[in-house]
Parts: sequence; C-alpha cells; structure tokens
Amino acid sequence: MRLSAPLSSGQQRLWTLSQLDGAGPAYNETMAFALLGPLDHEALRRAFDALADRHEALRTRIVVEDGWPVQVVEPVGHGFPCPVNDVIGRPDEAAGLRRDDPAEAFDLSRAPLARARLLVEGDRRHVLLITVHHIVFDGWSRTLLLRELGVLYGAELTGVAADLPPARPYRDYALAQQEWLTGPGREAHEAYWRGRLDGVAPVLELPADRPRPARQDHRGARVPVRLGPELTARVKAVAREHGATTYSTILTCWFLLLSRLSAQADIVVGVPTANRGAGGDHPDTLGFFVNTLAVRADLGGSPTGAVLLKQVRGALRGAIDHVELPFERVVELVNPPRSPAHTPLFQTMFAWVPKLDDVLELPGVEAEPLEVEHAPAKFDLALNLADERSDVLGHLDYAVALFDRATAERYARYLVRLLDQLAARPEADVASYDLLDDAERREILTNWSTGAAPRRRPGGLVERFTTHADTTPDAPALVCDGLTLTYRELDRRSTRLANALRRRGAGPGEVVAVRSGRSAELVVSVLGVLKTGAAYLPLDPTQPAARQAAMVEDARPILVLDGIGALEAEGDETRGAVTTDPRETAYVIHTSGSTGRPKGVAVTHHSVLALFDQWQDRFGATPGEATSAWSSTGFDASVHELLLPLTTGAVLHVVPEDVRPDPAALMAWLREHRVVQAFLPPAYVRWIDEDPARAAGLALRQVLTGVEPLQQAALARFAAAVPGLRICFGYGPTEATLYATAHVDPEPVDRPAPIGRPLPGSRLYLLDDRLRPVPPGVAGEVFLAGDCLARGYLHRPDLTAERFVPDPFAPGERMYRTGDLARWLQGGEAEYAGRRDDQIKLRGFRIEPGEVTAALLAVPGVREAAVLVDREGDPRLVAGVAGGSRSPHEWRAALANRLPDYMIPSVFAEFDRLPLSRSGKLDRDAVLARARTSASTSPVNTAAPRDHVELALLRIWRELLLHPSIGVSDDFFDVGGTSISAIKLAHAIGVGFGRELPIRDVILHPTVEAQAALLRADRPVDGGSLVEFRRGAGKARVVCVHPAGGTAFCYLPLSALLPEDAGVLGIQSPGLNPGESPLPSVEAMAEEYLRLVDPRPGETLVLCGLSYGGLVAYEMGRRLAGEHRVSVVLLDTTATDDPAARAAIEPVPAAEFREKLVRFNGMYPGIEDAQIERYHRTYNHNRLTAREHDPGESAARVVFVQAVGEDPVPGAVEFWRRRVRGGFEVVPADCGHWDVLESDALPLVAELITAELAAR
Repeated sequence: MRLSAPLSSGQQRLWTLSQLDGAGPAYNETMAFALLGPLDHEALRRAFDALADRHEALRTRIVVEDGWPVQVVEPVGHGFPCPVNDVIGRPDEAAGLRRDDPAEAFDLSRAPLARARLLVEGDRRHVLLITVHHIVFDGWSRTLLLRELGVLYGAELTGVAADLPPARPYRDYALAQQEWLTGPGREAHEAYWRGRLDGVAPVLELPADRPRPARQDHRGARVPVRLGPELTARVKAVAREHGATTYSTILTCWFLLLSRLSAQADIVVGVPTANRGAGGDHPDTLGFFVNTLAVRADLGGSPTGAVLLKQVRGALRGAIDHVELPFERVVELVNPPRSPAHTPLFQTMFAWVPKLDDVLELPGVEAEPLEVEHAPAKFDLALNLADERSDVLGHLDYAVALFDRATAERYARYLVRLLDQLAARPEADVASYDLLDDAERREILTNWSTGAAPRRRPGGLVERFTTHADTTPDAPALVCDGLTLTYRELDRRSTRLANALRRRGAGPGEVVAVRSGRSAELVVSVLGVLKTGAAYLPLDPTQPAARQAAMVEDARPILVLDGIGALEAEGDETRGAVTTDPRETAYVIHTSGSTGRPKGVAVTHHSVLALFDQWQDRFGATPGEATSAWSSTGFDASVHELLLPLTTGAVLHVVPEDVRPDPAALMAWLREHRVVQAFLPPAYVRWIDEDPARAAGLALRQVLTGVEPLQQAALARFAAAVPGLRICFGYGPTEATLYATAHVDPEPVDRPAPIGRPLPGSRLYLLDDRLRPVPPGVAGEVFLAGDCLARGYLHRPDLTAERFVPDPFAPGERMYRTGDLARWLQGGEAEYAGRRDDQIKLRGFRIEPGEVTAALLAVPGVREAAVLVDREGDPRLVAGVAGGSRSPHEWRAALANRLPDYMIPSVFAEFDRLPLSRSGKLDRDAVLARARTSASTSPVNTAAPRDHVELALLRIWRELLLHPSIGVSDDFFDVGGTSISAIKLAHAIGVGFGRELPIRDVILHPTVEAQAALLRADRPVDGGSLVEFRRGAGKARVVCVHPAGGTAFCYLPLSALLPEDAGVLGIQSPGLNPGESPLPSVEAMAEEYLRLVDPRPGETLVLCGLSYGGLVAYEMGRRLAGEHRVSVVLLDTTATDDPAARAAIEPVPAAEFREKLVRFNGMYPGIEDAQIERYHRTYNHNRLTAREHDPGESAARVVFVQAVGEDPVPGAVEFWRRRVRGGFEVVPADCGHWDVLESDALPLVAELITAELAAR
C-alpha cells in the first residue's frame, strides 16, 4: 500500500537544497568497512532487504504533488539494492568504485534513497559501501542501521527471527512536527531565537586561498585532526574544573580560532543535535531527525579562557533548551541577508561524530571501518570529532573551492594549539593565546619578514654622480626639451648653483625648496641642493598655490628656488667638499594628512642609497643607455627616475609634457629614444595589457611600477611581449622611500600581483592588534622597518612618534605603521588587502575590492576597472569601468556568475579610460563624481513591472507572500520568502505560465526582474494590448491609455492608490509585440480600445492618459459621452492649433529614444534590440498620429492635470477649454511633465480619479 505524508522541516530544507546545481551528492552519507572472514553474500543482501522492510525511511521517495514536496513510502518488499562486484586482482577498479560510488547522486523521486555495494577482493576479504541520502538519515540513524544490519544478518544465517523492537514510522514524526509548528508551543522558542540571533553577521569572512564563488561549490576534502592522549586528558581536566563538557571546551577553542582567523568577534557556529524528543520518542526509527543549532558567541573584550568557556557553555545550553524549533524556521525568523554563495546564519560546523569501531557486528566476520574519500562541503569548514575515551580525533572537512589542503591542515594545527593553551592557562586572556608555534613564528620573522642581507656600494649620491662626471665627462647625462647636457655640463651647472646656495646658508640639516616643472632646471636644482648637503623639497608648480604654501610653511626651507639662472651665474665651478652623513635628510616629499595639513616626509641618504643598491643588484646598471622620467616632481617615484640614472652613468630623458598623459604617445617616444629603464604607472600597464602588441619594438629591460594594484597576469603578459624585460612591482608608502617590498618575475595567473618580499636590508611585518605576526592567509597590519625607513615627519615629532614605533623584534630600532593590511601567501610573498581604516563592509558583508575588480576585468571588453565605496548618503559599492557600454542591469548580469550577489556594485561609472591624477594614481573623486551622475540618470524604476511577464510574476509573488509593496528588484527572501514558499512559488509560476521554473532558479534568481528574464529567454510570452492591473467589483473601472512609448506599466503605481473596488485596466499600443501592426490614427485607436474595454451598461468609466495617452483617452470619452457615465483625466496632455508647431513634430533618433524608454517604463534587463526597435517604431508612429490628429468637441467631463513644475506649454489650457462641452476643470501639479506618475503629484492624481469615480 502506497503511503504519503508531508516532509519534516529539515527534509523540506534538504529537498530545496538538492534542487541546486552540484548539491545532489553533497548530502550523501557514506559508510565503508573492510570485512575480513567468510561472508555470506546472499544473507547480507536479505539483511539489507529486511532492513528496508523494517524502516519506512529506506522505502521513501520525495515527489511533488500540487506544487508541494511530499514523502511517499513504497510497500514492504521494495528492497535495498546491494550489487556485488568481483574486483579480485583489480585494485584500480576497486579504488575507482570506492571513490565513485559515494559520489553518485540519488534521484529523490525514486526509492530507495539508500544503496549498498559489496566489493569482493578475495575469498575472505570484502569491502562494504553503504550510502544513504541525508534526507532520510542522520548520525543516530547511522549507528542504528549498522547495529540492526548485524542483527538481521545473524538472523538470516541462523533462520531465527531477529529480536528487534518495533520501529515507529518517520512520517509520524513529520506529521507531529508540522502540527506543533501551527500551535502555541513554538512561540517561546521563536522569541528566544529571534532575540539571540538578532543582528548576526551574514557571513564569516575566513581567510581563503581563493575568492568565494558566486554559487556555493560543494566539492570538498578533509584533513585529519587528533588531540592525542596527553592533550585529551588535560582538555577533559579543564572541562571538569569549569563544569563543562569536552565538547563545549573544544567548541570554545573552535569559536576562538574562527574569530582569530576572521578578525570578527561575533561568531555563529552550527551545532547538530539528535533531536529525537526529550523522552527519546523515536530511538529505533531511521530518519532525518537531526536539528542544527545556530550557537552564537561574542569574543569581544578579550575574556579569559575560563570566562569564554563559561560563555560558550551557556550559549550552547540556551540553544539546546530551544532545540525543538527547526533550523529552517529559525532562518525564516531571523531572515539574514541571503546569498547563493553560502549557507545562511553560519558557514562552519562542529559535530560530535562517534567512531564506527565495533558498531557493525557480523557473526564470524571482522568489520573494520575505512576512511571515505567522499567529503562534500556542506559548509566552508566542518569539524567532525569523536571522543574515543583516551583520545579525541576526527577530521576537518573543507570546501576546496575556498581552501587548499595545506591551509586546512594549518587550521587544524591552530585548533590543537589553542586547546593546549586553554588547558594550560585557562585564567589567561584568550587574546594572549598564540596560533603560531615557535618554528612557524621564526619562519615568518626570519625568512618571510626579513629581506636579504644588503650589499653596499661605496660613495654617496653626490660622489656617485661626480664619479661619472669625472670618468665620462662628455657622455650625455640629461636630454630634455631638445637640450642635451653632458655629465661635465650638468656637473658644472649644479656646482655653480651649489656654491651660490652655500653662501645663502644651504647645508646639512637645512631644506631648500625647488619650485620647478619637469625640466633641465629641475635636475640642476636637485643636484645643486644635494651638493650643499641640504635636503631638497620639490614643489610642483601645477599644484594649487595654497597647497604649495602649506608645504613651504611646514618644511621651513631657507630658500625657495623659483628660477635659477641668476644664482647659477653668481656661483663658481669649484667643487666644494661634500661629506654628507648617510643619516642626513636627502629630500622632503609631502603626503596628504588626515587633517588636511600635508606632512613632510624626510628621507635620508642612507635609505635612498639602499634603494638604488638593491635595484642594481637585482637588475643591473645601464651606463650610457637611455632611461626616462615620467613622474610629477612631487611624486616620490621621481627620486628613483632622476637620481638612479645619474648615479649609474645612464642618460636621463625627461618625458615631454605633451607625451606624458598619452600612453600611445609615450610608447612611441620610448621606442624613438631606445629607453631601457622606465617607471610606468599601473594605468599604462593595463593599457598595454589590452593589446600586448602595443609594446612591440620597445627596448625596455627594466620597468618599475606600483602605487596601485595590478593583475599579475597583466605584468606577465607585458614582460612576455618585450624580450628581456624584467618588471619590479613595488609597494611602499613615501615613509618607506618609494617602495619597501617588491614582486618580480610575475606569473600568468589572474589574481592581483602580490606586493612581494621585503627589499634587502628592509623588513616587512604583518601584525595583529598585539603586534604579533599573523599566520599565513590572515590579514594583518603592514609595518615596515630597516633600511627603507624614512627619518620621520619634518618638524612633527609627535606624529613621528605615533607612526614610527619601536620594533619589538629588533631592539633599539623603529618600524612604520602603514595602516595598510596584507596577508602572507604560501611561499612567503605578501598580498595587499586594503586599508585598515577603510575596510568595505556593506549589509554586513565584508567586500574585497580586488575580487570585484578581477571579476570586472574578466568581463569581455573591459580594459580597466576600479572599485570604491561611495559614502555619501547610504554607503554603496561603485565600479569605475573602461571598455564596453552596458546598462546597470547588463553589468549586474555580467557579474552574476562571477561574484556573490552582495559583491556586485550598485553603480557603474563608465569611462573611455579611468581618470588619473598627475602622479598616475586613480582619481577617486572623478570616479565617484561620475558614479553619482550615472546613478542620478539611471533607470528611475526599480519597483514597477515593465511588461506582462513581470506583472504576472508580481501578482504571483504578492498573492504568495501577502506583501503589498513588492517591487521587481526586491529580493524574494528580503520580503518574507522562505525555502518553503520558494517551492510554492516555483509551482505557481508553472501553473501561471504553463512552463516550469525550477526551484533552483527561484533561489538563484530571487527577484521578479531576474525570473522574468529566465521566462523570456525560454520563449517569448504573449502580450496583448489590454493589461488588467486589478479586476475590481464590476461597478466602476479606470482605463489608463499608454503614452507615446506604447507601454502602460507606468500606471501601476497609480493603480495601487485607487479604490480597491474599482477595476483598473492599462492599454498598450499594438505594434509592441512581434507580428503586430500599429493602428493608423488616434481615431482608430479609440475605436479599437473601446472594443477591448467593452463598456458595460450602468458602470462608471474614468479614462486616463499621460501625455499622448490623453489624446486617445479624450477621443474615447468623446465617443462614449451621453451613453455612459464617463469622465476623462488628461495628465499633462498638451496640444496646439498652431500649424507650424504641429508640423515641427518629427520622429526622434534612436539614441534619444533609448533615454525616453526608461521614462516609459519599458526597459528591463536582457531586453533585445528587436524589442527596443519595436518600441522605437511605436513611439515615432504615435508622435506622427498626434501631429495629424485634431481633437473634436466633447460632451464628456474633462479634468486637465497640468504639470507646472517645469515651464508649461503655453496655450494648453485654452486648447482644451475650447473643445470641452461637458465640464472642464484645471488642476495644477507641482512637477515636471514626466514626473506626474512618479513624484509627489501621484497621490494628487489618485485623489482626482477617486473623486471622479465617486461623482459619476
């Protein structure tokens, strides 16, 4: 006899999840045993069949009836499949079956949802695989199944009936649970969970090896975890001492580990519980009883281990006290932000999973549990441990889409280390517990954080320059604006200037400001100042005068050079002795201060020389060859560009100003001058990457770039395009002498280029809040130390002391706190992770701009991309993109399969090229300004439907969710949808549209807009001219006639404000849908539309029309007047008797029409060009019919709503007054023409129409 019953809440959730792509085998539960001894194959098969006869769960399948999944129980005798495979002598085949069988998905509509497989490896050796779908099975069921299998096998061998207690049907539990959920017993539990989980973070941001996919990937693997007997004993001892269990003690350290890895203090962990009733109501029933508890802990404030243990124990007890409310209902109550990229509420689990030793007892056969390779990832991380009395061991399952095996192994070690410290020091602050052991800490500090030993070259900056002036005096040194200076000439000019400056007080400890553009005079000035022993302060004359003045005020130079001709003439050519102390300041460059006051960074000669020496060690010098200077004078890259060539005998070519902003012109200039060494801003590297052939013919061998993130693949492609080219991707603030770390020899991988390793003689620390090294993968603040370090901020000892702090790893030395974040990659390179004070967090989600940028760059046609947060008003994610023009909907669709939904920008600002500052950095203000402009001109409608498909879907949503104000872009789950109502929605769509929309599409595309796009893609949906917004009671109707654009959905907001008993119809232009022909005139439209409306005897009609629609509504009213109760409401419908003005009405071009289409409410994501063309033709056709139409006199009452917020059309009121004979009223509305139905005027219009309905 076939039995059916509702699903339990847990089964409903699993059935819904099983509909998602890739989720099928994720919920397969597999057990594997080596069976040693004589095994009776047939007896084992019969035992499995008997097991299925005994437990309904093993004969259950899930089917959909009337849009609702139910469980159907097949009759006794259905069987439990157990094929036998002879694999004797074929170990590869055996291994393949052991690997593949557990991963084979079940068809939930076919029973049984369980199977076994017996592999015969020898006469007395077998392997038994048992796989059951979680929807009919749980951890308790596993033990029960194995024990009963042994009993039933023994009974089959002896012929004696098995002595087993009766098993209650699982459907009894499902029915009882559904009944309980409709009663009062759940209310206290709901109140607890609603309060307990209020405001939880939507996702735990663990440091992963790869970005989170847009859709959860269930591929998984596992690594072993073992405490060992000694630590197990100590953990149990500290648990007893504090009144806790072993489980809650390990859970405490699991919370602590997750908090330390994620830098989040508020953590939720999933904890599964057996949930078989307080009295053990179903001890002998197989089925899915387990409930998962969302246990929350707050690790803020650095509690002691004992205090945290007490807190976690209390949180766990509170959750267990409210275990009866199913997890699915908890999710519905809390309603966290949903994403198909991860599970709701928590993404990590800790389960106590008993080992299977001695559970399966087959008479005469030894059953030894085997490891199962199949480890699907239901969560990001799932810790599964067993208490084996003297030891705790198990495994950590991890999502391979996120983590490498080495990372999971490291996390397992960290957990064990935290448990060791909790057991040893429970009264210590948990913040003092270390994740790293001594060896790992030493590896990071010694091999990763510390640069190689430096190799120093003799001579200071001036000595190195004059050496070349003496040895190669006639060699060219500087080429600028058509002028070439030899080393002798440059030396003589700078010496004359230096001598003149000395007489004015320039010398060590002083600062001389140099106000100059990028010119030969600049180079002479810099060398002249350095020859005095003073430091130079570059002033870029293109910067605002106020900023230059502030820099001069801050630096207090003894002199500001603003033209040096007179000083040069004054000095002589006798070189003075220069004995500059390496600790003296070489230059001062200002950076922006948080208060708006610029900060002067004083960089020493030692730091500059160390930078140049490491460059020569890595790349070599280029004596006699051309190098370039691109940077503005106030940008510290100019130090590298100006002084490195002149101290190594190279020829410095200054890039002309007209070439500098144009990458194509710059490439041609570099080719012409055979430049071998250059600094290129990242934007120019990206430009080359669009077409690496642009680099053809370059003589470059050495390129420095940096300042902003770049894709590693772009660097690799650039290097490959120029034979012999080596690239240095440098990172570092001005306080670290241009750059302190470097990544060289990039690989062709699509990820941001690492910031690399510290330079020789420098140190790169990534530290936590306690200034401890962070583990690999965990973001820490960047501190820089060693040779790279600047002297400090000029004349700002307080600020210097604040940012240049003692180095805890090198007594007596300092390190600079950058405020940047970075993480160690495997192998010892660092990766930039943003600013500490500007972390992007939206809707509770932490956003990695680099991930979003990489996804944008992967979109076809995109050449450049940048991601920012616009914090003006409500924070929102902004993308600046160059390459390709798309609507916001199209951009979001292009990213939907590349990013989780919460990482998709809200606004897209399009450029031909991303705007840059003079230093080559992204002009963030320009991007945000364009984004704000884009947002203000983007489609005005995100709520009302644009066509029949969206309208029909919206009706289904509103009926299902009982929510009156749903818009087409609202998320299903944000407006009250649940996994259960998603099932109902999928069914309702199937009924309403005559085609299935799979449940996975409902979940993965959770807006009306997105679901409509799927339905349209399947096949066009029939439209028709008549759109019924509301049926009404039959006594009165409002008829809304389309404006010139042809669509009537702009009236939907109005329909919501009209009386509920009034029917509301919209009329659309024939010609909008494929195969339709437009009507030739306003008169023909009025006639056809009245036929469609079919006025009923005795009913009241209000005919309404916006703009052009008013002409048709007026003509319809004119024809009905005297026969029906009718009035006409014209919504800013303008017309004229002036023949010249009428003749001026012409068709509009396509580009102008696209902008208007948004106002007509006709644009939707994925709209095809053919549809836009039909809209365009309709619009122009209607304009021409308006030109030819002359409204006649009418006996109908007319209300003219005139938009007076903009300049109203002169004579419009008089035009209508001359024609109306049945009562005429003018109502001014303070809005623009196209805002009548979208502004504060909308309630006014609704009130007028309501009054007309009542009056008629």
